[in-house]
Amino acid sequence: MQDMETLTIQLPSDIARTVRDAVDGRRYLVAADVVVEALADWQVKQEVRAVKLHRLRQLVDEGIASGFEPMGSDEVERIIGEGRAELAARKAAP
Repeated sequence: MQDMETLTIQLPSDIARTVRDAVDGRRYLVAADVVVEALADWQVKQEVRAVKLHRLRQLVDEGIASGFEPMGSDEVERIIGEGRAELAARKAAP
């Protein structure tokens, strides 16, 4: 069993009610179990967010390192046309 610490926390009334409902509904034995599971889920979410942010930073760095080459006006018009065609296709899709 992991070492445990006691913390006193304040929760908004609606969240406290949700915790009590989970215990009253016998999904959990005690309120602490609800909070522990919620924090474990939050921790996973934060880890995923950190990985995504790291990848985004890599992509930005790659983009910067690749240099800058101005586009010609015909290329800009082509990209705008592709975007408009994509938008029209999405609007037409059921």
